[in-house]
Amino acid sequence: MTGPSTAPTGGTPLMFPVGRYTGAFHPAVGAPVRYHSLSVGRLSVQLETESAFNVWVAAHRPPDAGRPWTRPEVARAATQRLGVADPDVLIEEFRTDGLLVEVDAADPDAVEFARAHRVLPLMLPLGNTPDDPLRHGIGLFGAEPLLRVPTLVNDVWMWSSAGGSLWDVCVAFASAGARAEVDDEREHDPRYVLGEFLGGLQELIGISAACLDEAPRR
Repeated sequence: MTGPSTAPTGGTPLMFPVGRYTGAFHPAVGAPVRYHSLSVGRLSVQLETESAFNVWVAAHRPPDAGRPWTRPEVARAATQRLGVADPDVLIEEFRTDGLLVEVDAADPDAVEFARAHRVLPLMLPLGNTPDDPLRHGIGLFGAEPLLRVPTLVNDVWMWSSAGGSLWDVCVAFASAGARAEVDDEREHDPRYVLGEFLGGLQELIGISAACLDEAPRR
C-alpha cells in the first residue's frame, strides 16, 4: 500500500499519460512484439517501438515516488529505468499527439484540460476503516488496498465514470457539497476540487486504478 497523496504545487506542471493500455501484439507464435496498443477515445493507437512504449510507461508515477511527477521526472525515469536514449524527442511528440499532457493545477488552463478529458476507474473502492475514516482504500476484492486516498479524491474517482468529462464531475461534486453545506467551503468551488484531485490522479494512474481518456466530443 502506498503512502499519503501528494497534492500538486501551483506553478509545477504535472505530466499525465493519456490512454488505456490494451496489450502487446505478437504477429505469430514465438514472434517478438510488433507493437503495443492504447485505447484513446474511439481510436486504437499503436506504439510501434519499445522506446515509444517505454516513454508512455515512464509517465506513470511510481507508487514509491513521494513527489509530483513532472516532465523532468518522466525523462529521467525513461532513461534511467527503461533505457530510452533520447526521451525528450518522444515526450514532445506525444505532447503534440495528446498521448502526454502537462497540467498546472493553479493555471486557469487546467479547466480546459478537465473539459477535454475524462477519468476511467479501473479498480474497486474498498471503503475506509475505523482507524482511518478520512482515507479510503482502492484496489481489488479480497486483497489489501493498493492505495488509500482522501475522501475528495476517492469520491471524484468513483463518480468519474458518470460524467462526460473530469470537469463535469468536479462541478457536480462541488454543487453537491454546497447543497449539503460541507464545512470546508473550498469544496464548493469546482476549481478547488480539480486542483485537489490532480495530485491524487497521478497516484491512481500510477497503480492502474484509473486511466485518463479523451472526453466524448459534444
